[in-house]
Amino acid sequence: MVFLVACLALYMYTVRHGLRGSKNVKLYGPVALIRCEKCAQIIERFTPKWIRLLGPVAVVVWLTGMVAGMALLVGSAIASLAVPPEYAPPPSALIGLPGLNPLIPLWYGLTGLIVAVILHELAHGFEARANGIPIKSAGVLLLVLPLGAFVEPGEQLQDAKPITKAKVFSAGPFANILAMLLIMLLISQQLTGVAVKVQGVGITAIMSSSPAEKAGIQPGDVIVRVDDVEITNLQQFLSVMASKKAGEKVTLTLSGGREVAVILADKYSYSGKIEDRGVGFIGISLVDLDQTLSLLTPFSNPFSDPLGTMRNLLIMPALLPPSLLPYLKSFYTQPISGWETLYMLLWIAWMNFAVGLANMLPIIPFDGGNALKAVLEPLTRLPFFSTRRKAIDTVVGVISIITVALIIAPVIVPRLLPLLRLR
Repeated sequence: MVFLVACLALYMYTVRHGLRGSKNVKLYGPVALIRCEKCAQIIERFTPKWIRLLGPVAVVVWLTGMVAGMALLVGSAIASLAVPPEYAPPPSALIGLPGLNPLIPLWYGLTGLIVAVILHELAHGFEARANGIPIKSAGVLLLVLPLGAFVEPGEQLQDAKPITKAKVFSAGPFANILAMLLIMLLISQQLTGVAVKVQGVGITAIMSSSPAEKAGIQPGDVIVRVDDVEITNLQQFLSVMASKKAGEKVTLTLSGGREVAVILADKYSYSGKIEDRGVGFIGISLVDLDQTLSLLTPFSNPFSDPLGTMRNLLIMPALLPPSLLPYLKSFYTQPISGWETLYMLLWIAWMNFAVGLANMLPIIPFDGGNALKAVLEPLTRLPFFSTRRKAIDTVVGVISIITVALIIAPVIVPRLLPLLRLR
């Protein structure tokens, strides 16, 4: 709350100066851009000389990430051909911003985004200065909350050698990926000794006026037995409950040995679906404890299976929603610094990965598109391109459009295919 009030006060102060014509503040509708010349001077003063040595590494990492990212997008687009419309992700899933994407918790996501953007822009500034390119300005974008940051190199970047441009543009994504890897190492230490407290299925939510609520079952409880059947995983629980009918009485044994008697309701009364008539219903949301822990297992040793670690990190928002966080203490032993700290680290790592990967893709005007233009620039010296200087811009522009199409394919294709089949 204090942070939100501080952001609001800063935003109002900035807008006031923008309306008064301050040269350091520009308003683009409700978005305020704050320029900070002293920030640029600080970057120039504290740029490490050795940072230049990382430039070629950054270019290699960008190229690798671009190829891997495009392969991932192509695979996702192909897979979307077989996805039913009802399972297609919502358009908001494409927006990696806290508050707009329902899968990203506001404060955890915002903290991760701020860290990722600051590292990203500082890397651009340091690499530019290490290659003799002055920093014109630096600053932040505000829409009450911080939207992003920027470092604006001088015009000398336009006249720099193609490899220098590529190194400057690659530095931001490289810094994000490097930060993600370092944070994953820290997370691996945090996960030491984390294990399931009690074998069973965890309860994360109770439906209002349901049999579970009437029986006194609480979120955070773990079901370890149904009648005389011991429960070890979610699939087993669902299999046992599939044979139960509405009106039957079942005895659930919870963690700690507490037993509760539940009279099953008719699922049809809650769902309204004909096929649910007579089906027994408790009214709880469940999580498979072993399966959830297995999502974190690759993070315990992230470099034993790097691709698996990155895959799990990428899909973390869907598999480890913030609604699960309050109950992790009940289900598992504590990480070294607690579940809140671990969850924050996961989101900082996720945001760095997302920002880095997004800026590796060949999309104009993002870093990946600009770096690709810089890499292709030497082709203009060839006879074919010498009379067609705009050919590189055209090629990169087409690649950008294809990349954007691949990004939105999982959202559009499942909904579009049924309409095409009707014709």
